[in-house]
Amino acid sequence: MSGRFAGPEAEESVACNLIPMIDIMFLLLLFFMLGADMSQRELEDVELPKADMVAQDDPTFEQGEKRSNVNIFHTHTSSGFTCATHAAGGICRDMAHWAIAIRSNEYTLQTIGPALKEVAQISLEDDTTGGQRLSKVEVMIRADRNAPYGFIQRVIESCGAVGLYKIAVAAARPDA
Repeated sequence: MSGRFAGPEAEESVACNLIPMIDIMFLLLLFFMLGADMSQRELEDVELPKADMVAQDDPTFEQGEKRSNVNIFHTHTSSGFTCATHAAGGICRDMAHWAIAIRSNEYTLQTIGPALKEVAQISLEDDTTGGQRLSKVEVMIRADRNAPYGFIQRVIESCGAVGLYKIAVAAARPDA
């Protein structure tokens, strides 16, 4: 007898385990699907007012840090509730039926201030006046054509209060 113990030989498994790879592929697919869906929610369905002198939006303008869209729309249209006035094509003046959205997050006139302050903080200009620092971010207000003007005016005032001064209001060309 030799001093060495001869046991069964161990075989190495060379098979590739595909389950973790499939899990990673599903996670990547989910990540890209959600990412693509969120980019489309920047603009809610808003029926813009018609204007004769509408400037064409620059297609090369890069969104992101340079521009933020603020959408003002009738909530009962998108949430499944019915507003008899709005459904009949009338102009709804019930302020509770209107909402403000930034990047698909809904706000009210009372809660829009902190959200706009976050937008303003993205890109602040250098402080040369010694006063309030202004933001370089352009705000595009997209309001439904039937939205109460007082609602739009309060959003503009909120923008000014947090240092957003580059404000544009969207409009659509009339049908020819």
